[in-house]
Amino acid sequence: MMNRRYSVSALCVLVGLALTACATDSNDPIKDRQYVSVVNSLSWTNPLTGKRDGVRTSWPVKSLQGHDETYPLAQIQQCDKAGGACAWGIMRAHRAVGQVAYVAAGVAVDLTLAIDIDRHQEVRLPGFNAAMAIPADVLALRYKKELRQNFTLPYGKVQHMDLDYGISFDLCALRYDAGGRALDVCEIPYI
Repeated sequence: MMNRRYSVSALCVLVGLALTACATDSNDPIKDRQYVSVVNSLSWTNPLTGKRDGVRTSWPVKSLQGHDETYPLAQIQQCDKAGGACAWGIMRAHRAVGQVAYVAAGVAVDLTLAIDIDRHQEVRLPGFNAAMAIPADVLALRYKKELRQNFTLPYGKVQHMDLDYGISFDLCALRYDAGGRALDVCEIPYI
């Protein structure tokens, strides 16, 4: 009877230690009372103003895995370099995050970015619908691109990607202390 009690107790201790080891990631900043967000930005040149336009968002890593983000519809323009006609398109863009893991001095993120430019686009989301179109008598752009990539983001270092039609995508991992103060700088401008 006494042996059985000790073996059950020993088993419980071993299971507890194993679960604790599995739950503790040596690269997780939580051990230093920090948390991490991933900043992402999709930007383009606004054809009406000629200035950069876009969307910049930040998501805590703990809620990022499996997270999708649909960006607002946007107008894109490409003009003939010889001064000819300009073609217009409506961009619909979507970002999805798969696996997220802490690595030494950063975060690894599996990301898919889908960009679709066409004459007409719609977005239908719970509580939000939008549609935009280019008139039939205007030259239209058509373009589709899907980028699937695993990014390793060192804290505070911006991963920049230039895409077609002046579209750019930026990613950066940013640590915060327990009081919410940023410990790194992500040089991704607010738009």
